[in-house]
Amino acid sequence: MNNSQNNASNILNVNIKNYTDCGWCSDKTNEEILNIPWSIWSQWLFISQRMGKREWGAIFWVKDNTITSFKIPKQEVTSVECGFKEELGGDGIIHSHHDMGAFHSSQDDAHARNLYQYSIVLSNSEGSICTKRVKLPCGAFGYMQVRLRIIDLPEVDFAKIGEKKREFLAEQPEKEMIQQAQFDELQMQCEECVKSDCHGCEIFLAMQEIEAGMFGAGI
Repeated sequence: MNNSQNNASNILNVNIKNYTDCGWCSDKTNEEILNIPWSIWSQWLFISQRMGKREWGAIFWVKDNTITSFKIPKQEVTSVECGFKEELGGDGIIHSHHDMGAFHSSQDDAHARNLYQYSIVLSNSEGSICTKRVKLPCGAFGYMQVRLRIIDLPEVDFAKIGEKKREFLAEQPEKEMIQQAQFDELQMQCEECVKSDCHGCEIFLAMQEIEAGMFGAGI
């Protein structure tokens, strides 16, 4: 992400240091929730799909911890850069990393995230991440991770969709019982995870390894 209006890296002249790795912020991870209406979220997903392997960005406004609207400024994009050509104000910024992953790069920190209260990064393969810029006790600024929640979801009837149950022999070998217990325990941790980032996750990889041993590598 590169806010390149007038070739300035910091159009708001933010002079106070921003800390991207702060223990105070880490302790408050996911304490705050930012609501996104489905009508807005679905548009962002559609834009990401149409843009393919190119970045894109937009500005959004927030009221009572809910995104109310967004606008797409004039911009020039490549596969690794999104440069805004106009200033629209706003409370937050969103941009896509297409298949690169959901994270804030050093370029994002230097030219975009420091200018807005909220910053969201979308990824086609690894979900999304959101941070909020907050004043630290030391007087500087830092970034607190915020949990995203989609609201006003469409009504869908899932009654006819059932999960297929695994079938086991009556006398299940002890090894399989142990593997199943390990798998169930890991699955509980997986379902409680709020990171939406399975790529390289130790829990997810361990589940895959156990499942391959129980049912064959091709399943």
